[in-house]
Amino acid sequence: MKLLLIVGSANDIFIYNYAKWLKKSMDVTIDVFEFYASNQQGYGNENYDNVTSAKGYQLPLPKGRGLVDAFVRAHCLKKFLKGEQYDIIHVQWVVAPIVLVRDLRSHCRKLVLSFWGGEFEKQTVLCSNKLYRYYLNKLSMHTDCIINSGTTCKTLLNKLPYFSGEYKVAFLGSAPLENIYSMMRTEGKELAKERMNMPVNKKVVLIGYSGKPIHRQIQIIKEMKNHPDLRDKIHLLAPMTRGASEDFVQKVENELKDLGFTYTLISGRFLSDEDMARIRISTDITLQLSEWDGFSRSIIECLCSKSVLIYGDWLGYENHMASSGFEGTGATSVEDAISKLEDVVNHIDDYMGITEKNSENGRHQAIWSECIMDWVNAYQDLLK
Repeated sequence: MKLLLIVGSANDIFIYNYAKWLKKSMDVTIDVFEFYASNQQGYGNENYDNVTSAKGYQLPLPKGRGLVDAFVRAHCLKKFLKGEQYDIIHVQWVVAPIVLVRDLRSHCRKLVLSFWGGEFEKQTVLCSNKLYRYYLNKLSMHTDCIINSGTTCKTLLNKLPYFSGEYKVAFLGSAPLENIYSMMRTEGKELAKERMNMPVNKKVVLIGYSGKPIHRQIQIIKEMKNHPDLRDKIHLLAPMTRGASEDFVQKVENELKDLGFTYTLISGRFLSDEDMARIRISTDITLQLSEWDGFSRSIIECLCSKSVLIYGDWLGYENHMASSGFEGTGATSVEDAISKLEDVVNHIDDYMGITEKNSENGRHQAIWSECIMDWVNAYQDLLK
């Protein structure tokens, strides 16, 4: 099978492992077209047969970048596709440039979309989300299949009224999960904290799983000032190795220093799967208060690592949690979440049964060696 993956970045933990496990599970040639080239996550291209990168808007008119950049990147994809044919073109993350490529379907036998979360809320064309949705609906008319979690697929039915293709259910896997379960058998949270140079007598609280500002790290830290009793009870953890600018990392660290709580901020280096597993295991409580986000593998890793999850109600996690057998604590705002954090910290033993259940229920849901077969089967069914 000849497959083209159209992605945000080929240098991404999920795309890298997706291609790796596809190669292990089926006879496939994988070309990748990336809209936003990056080397931030430190992965190589050994799992891809070919990688092509779009070039963005480069003229010295910064005010025009937001208006025309998506069109420039879309033109790069059109140029790449000229004369090319694939069995399947699979768009992993439906960003603005892709909806501007009108003849995408003519370059493949089957066109597949997978949504990563936030597209309907944040993507724009000519600075307009409404215009992005207009073009997305036109693209959906020529799409053969959408592959996402079952909960996401149900939501998309209402948002894509012109889509008449198939829905198939599959989940992206988590490479750190393989290490998480094996590591939990050999070292508990206290030993993991020691190896991360974090205090074992405090509860470690994750305040965002990447360095992206959407996680509201600064707003969370500022709200902590209203809860001084937490200072001697918690240790803040901010892994900022993905999606972080140097300027934002410095702003977060300045706020942490001003707060006066103990903290660990990780930046400026790549994290191995073992590193990520130890970060997850050492975390007692996860704050997922992003402005927007899908039900990411990172959050599932936290749940599988026996971390108490406090999440924003606006993220729409309820159905995802229920369908996966997970349980967490919803919050209506950042302020409400920190109040609930204080209650969790003071009554942590009451949550131990929940974290054990979450870890057990998540064991077989997101390990690449198992979940990749749903994607393989989806491809094979489409080409019958």
